[in-house]
Amino acid sequence: MSKIIGINGSPRVGFNTEVLVKKILEGAEKAGATTKLFNVDRMDIKPCRGCMACRKDGICSIKDDMTEVLAEIKNSNAMVLGSPVYMLQMTAQAKTFVDRLFPLIRGDFTSVLDPGTKAALVFTQGQPDTTAFSSYFEHTENMFKHFGFDVQKTFVAGGTGKKGDVEKQEELMDKAAMLGEELTN
Repeated sequence: MSKIIGINGSPRVGFNTEVLVKKILEGAEKAGATTKLFNVDRMDIKPCRGCMACRKDGICSIKDDMTEVLAEIKNSNAMVLGSPVYMLQMTAQAKTFVDRLFPLIRGDFTSVLDPGTKAALVFTQGQPDTTAFSSYFEHTENMFKHFGFDVQKTFVAGGTGKKGDVEKQEELMDKAAMLGEELTN
């Protein structure tokens, strides 16, 4: 059975990003996967200190909620990271989470993840042009590939500046559910 982890990097719980991540997880559940959602803004996740302790034993020296998240990621088949676009990039909450993924990389720059561990990136943005920040999305995909994820898709929901905007885009919501199903294969 597949296990899919969802990460909501938005500080606004219940808004467009969380709705979209949940829709992907629902699609995965429909296909038989177990899922778990983490709301980063509601968690105690401190910034990376760059202490390199994880290079010695693969374990982060900071004891906070990220310890559980890292264990869940290592024991999952896929991860979905969602973030609104703030200041042309992911939120500070999402970036802190990403920085703390450092223990997924060994000292020789290989990944500790099982080969084929999938990822999907989900961005919501008020900007209707979904290509407006494509260079940043490509950069983020490459970063996750470096962590060892097999990035399946970067999903961009444009025109989602107000709460509820994403639900009005029925085709987009259907595609999100299908992405969840695809992550289970």
